[in-house]
Amino acid sequence: MFPTIFALALKGLGKHTGQGSGILCSAIVGGAILPVVQGLLADRIGLQLAFIIPVFCYAYIAYYGWRDWAFRKQ
Repeated sequence: MFPTIFALALKGLGKHTGQGSGILCSAIVGGAILPVVQGLLADRIGLQLAFIIPVFCYAYIAYYGWRDWAFRKQ
């Protein structure tokens, strides 16, 4: 997921690309928090149902990519 987010988020920043990449790298904390949330969910409702967390993440990444693609077509 992250390469897609990184490339799309930095596109078009121009002289602010360095600052944007720094902020984006700071946002990696989600990669540390989501596995913990998924683990807690797995303990409470079961392992298979806990995989709803990555499903939501991938759905958001697909939306993010689609939104950029649709914006470029205009």
